[in-house]
This record gives sequence, structure tokens and C-alpha cells, in this order.
Amino acid sequence: MAVNAEETGIVPIIEQELEEFDANMRAFRSGEKDPIAFQVYRLREGVYGQRQADAQMIRVKVPGGVLTARQLEVLGEVARNYAPLDRGHITTRECIQYHHVPLEEASQAKWQLAKVGITSREACGNTVRNVISCPMAGVCATEVFDVTPYLAAFVRYFIRKPFTQTMPRKFKSSFSPCVTDCANAPYHDIGFIAQMQGGQKGFKVFVGGGSSIMPRAAQVLYDFVPVEEYLRVSEAVLRVFNKSDELRKNRMMARIKVLIDRIGMDAFKGLVETELKEDWAKDPIDPTPYMLNNYEKTPPPATAADLADDSETDPAYLHWKATNAVPQRQPGYSVAYLKVAQGDLSSAQFDALARISREFGNGYVRLDFEQDLAVRWVPNAKLPALYRQLVTLNLADAGVHEITDVTSCPGTDSCKLGITASMGANRALSERLIELDIVDPLTRQMHVKVSGCPNGCGRHHLGDIGFQGAAVKGEDGHQVPAYEVYIGGRYVNGEFRYAKRVSTKLPAKRVPDATERIITYYEGNRSDGETFDLFVDRVGHGAFETLLADMRDPGTVADNFPLYEDWERRGFYKLERGEGECAV
Repeated sequence: MAVNAEETGIVPIIEQELEEFDANMRAFRSGEKDPIAFQVYRLREGVYGQRQADAQMIRVKVPGGVLTARQLEVLGEVARNYAPLDRGHITTRECIQYHHVPLEEASQAKWQLAKVGITSREACGNTVRNVISCPMAGVCATEVFDVTPYLAAFVRYFIRKPFTQTMPRKFKSSFSPCVTDCANAPYHDIGFIAQMQGGQKGFKVFVGGGSSIMPRAAQVLYDFVPVEEYLRVSEAVLRVFNKSDELRKNRMMARIKVLIDRIGMDAFKGLVETELKEDWAKDPIDPTPYMLNNYEKTPPPATAADLADDSETDPAYLHWKATNAVPQRQPGYSVAYLKVAQGDLSSAQFDALARISREFGNGYVRLDFEQDLAVRWVPNAKLPALYRQLVTLNLADAGVHEITDVTSCPGTDSCKLGITASMGANRALSERLIELDIVDPLTRQMHVKVSGCPNGCGRHHLGDIGFQGAAVKGEDGHQVPAYEVYIGGRYVNGEFRYAKRVSTKLPAKRVPDATERIITYYEGNRSDGETFDLFVDRVGHGAFETLLADMRDPGTVADNFPLYEDWERRGFYKLERGEGECAV
């Protein structure tokens, strides 16, 4: 089999790697390849084992969330041909995942993706993972400069770097184009925020963030690093991390945040400065050869017809436009955000989005970390027609990035580490929040997030209201699916803080009721203009423990059997948590 390349992506495709994957897969199947060695190799290739026997998850790496129309079509083909559920899943790291794929078909899917310049290389494993950014990069009215070319250079420079293949643990990064830090630098192992100093482009660099069982906000390593130096500084950080052999003793505590927590930022910065004196760092690392400057088609300036106000009076369209369409800095154009429920797109929706991106935009889309999708360069006059097309695709829901736009991980649908059915909880929560028909603007701007375990792939640590999968004991020793409650996170307009856990665990089936109660309490007791995070600060977390106290006890099996079942499941819940592959 050969790759007949139709498009070139941000990550260069090497056909030999695809052939090697096939060979290693056959060696594993025949017993010639050690299972653990194959697992490590497979993860580096972006193929991750599921809780279902002999089923794989393929994680497609989409740097910056940038996809072309043709890539969307191929993503749809992969969903149709290899994913039993006929869908792909947008993750909170701007990747696309396919679930329940047999190993041999995972190999075929990788070949299919490669022809349009898409890869799963280093989307898993102890590598430099997918790099996220803001879907508005390049068209944002407040951006300092477009960070996408520098993001691409970062990806291309570190992909396949020998020392980044087996680091102590995974390494996550972000690029934000303006001071609002839309990609959340403090949440990442390394985060870059665009800056200008004396007419020179550069980045404010944060290091040491992460959530999971030890949430830490990244700290500032350098207030300003010129773009000519950011790759060299990044490599020094990664080399310090890779040399920290003490982290390898416990892979569950092997993130760079743990090292910084132990020795402090001043000492860590000292290690970086020492590393920058090594032989490898004596020469500058010019990002120019790795940059992708003409990464998307730029339409011509808008015409008078593009600028024209539409005369649409449909209330549903006007609501969608108010919440989902954002004016670009280029006059006459808007970015149209599509709210993707649970982040799931069917093969037919992938195909239709490819057509829509060509007809209404510039033939490109962006994924975002809220599991949504953005069509850029839409002439304002075409927004009504675009909306009507989206209605036919069930992608025209208003309220993108608002309280009804709940994010979650796959949970026990596929993940070995999952404790609860977080996708089912997401659907139940979304339905309840939509039913509430919330009109209050301060409530609408809140975020609700669900993770099926403490690892936080649903980003529950950042939610105004966050739920973390757990289990509790009910009557006669029967287990009850449950969630720990987190309150008061914030990550907008350059403000960042983690939510704090409320000392209570709620049966999973009570999560929608608990959320409604929290909202009612907030709306009934806040001060004028008081956002939820400030309200939490004023009343304290103890107030929420009291508020939810009567919801903890699942009661008897006879009276409350539904509480002993998880969302979209039948029969008694049982905690079945396997050994995850994240730390292999």
C-alpha cells in the first residue's frame, strides 16, 4: 500500500512509519512482538486500547484544530468505514477520536488519513501531544499576531524528536493570540501567549500546569521570549523534564508540574538556564523553516453585498446569530461556531461540513477545546443561508460556549479508566439545561463540565460547575454511580482558576437536579452583576455542601433502584476500572 498524497498537513507524513506499524502489528498478532513493547509503540502511534477487548481508539492529531474541507471528507470516510458507531468525537484537546476500531482496521484508517496529511503520530504516549489554540487565531479583532504559523513550527520541530518519544509522561501545550488567553496557558505543561515588546513579536511563557489528581496552574517562566528564541527555550524545558529521572519512579506523578511543585519555579528556571548553555543550544533555532505561513486560503476583501445587513426576522436565527456568530477583524466576515452535542459528528455530518466550509467559508474549519467547530470567513450576508443549512444537519443549536454547551469525556463508553457514564450524564444535563430556558445573561455565561474519572479529560476542574466520576456504597453493599462536585472554576478573559471540590458525592442520576438547584440558589441570592465565581467566593463552598446535603443518600434499592443504575445503562452499577494506558 502506498500513500497517494492529496494534501500536505501540518505534520509531515512518512510512509515508512505506516509500513512499520503494519509490520509491528503483524508481529504482535503472531506473538513475535512483546505485548508491553507493542503497547508503548502503539500509543506513540496514537492507537489506544479500550475497556472492550481487542478494540482500539484512534486519536487523530489536529494541531491548532485546523482542518481542510478535503480532510473533513476523509474523516467522514474513516468514521463510515472503520468506526462501528459511524462517528468521530471532537476532544477537549482539539483532536478527533474514533472508538471501537479493531487493530487491523486501525492500521487501514491510518493509511486513509495519511493521504490528506492527517496523522495520529504522537497523539498518545509520553510525547508532545496535540497543540491547541483559539479558533479565532488570525481573524480575531484583539489578537497581537496570528500564532498559527508559530504553533505549526512548534509541532514540526518536536515531532519525532528522539528525546521526546519516551519522556517521563505526556506533555501538553497551547498558543493564545491575545491577552485574553483563549487557549488557557495556565492549564498546560507549557503555554504561550502572544506579546509585542519594542515592536518585536514574542511570547509570555507559562510552565507547569495540569489538572487530574493534583491540579496546578502553570507559572510564568519568562515574561517575554522573542519568536526567534521560543523553540530553543521550549527545547530546554523539555530536556529538563526528560532528564528528571526521579519522575519516572511513579508514572502517575510524573508530570512537569510535580517537578516544579517540588523544587519551585526559581530552581526550575535555573535548570532551564543551565540547559540553555549546553552544546545543543549554542546556536539559535530559527522557526522559519518549520513555519506554515500560507496555511489557509484568505478570501478577498468583502464586497458591498457581503457587508449588507440581512433582513431576517426569524427569532431562532437571530438567537443563533447572537450567540454563535463572531465578527472577524476583517470587515464583512464572521466566524460561525457550530455547537456539536457531546462532540460527536456522524460520517454524514463530516461530509456536509466539508461542503458547507467550501460554500460558505474558505474551505477550512477549526475545532475548539469546548468540543465545538468553527467555520471562518463567512460573509455576513450568507449567515442566514448557513443557518438554514445547519438546521438540516442538527448543528444549528444556539448558545455555543454557554451553560447548555456541556463538555465531557467518553467515560465508561470506552475508556479503561472511566468510572461513570459521563456521556450519558452529559446528555441528561444538556437536556435539563435546555428545558430550563435560561435567559439570565450571567447564568448563561456559566460552564458545566463532566469527567468520568479524576483525570479530568472533560475539564471539570475548569467548570463553574464540574462533576468528577466516582462511586459510593448504597444499600446491602450495592455500588452507586456518583459524582464529586466542583464549584467556582474560571478560564475566560485572561482570568484563570481551578474549581474547588465540594465535600459531597451525589448519585449520578441526581446530577441534573443538583445543577438546577445550584443555579436557582445562585440566581436567588447573588448581588447585582455578581458572576458565579465571585458568588462562590462570597458564600463559600460550605454553602453548597449544605445546599446539596439531602441529595447524597441513594436510599434503598426498593425505593430508588434507578439511582443504582448509571445513565443509559440497565442493571446494577458495578465499578469496573481497568488499568489505563496513559502512564505506560
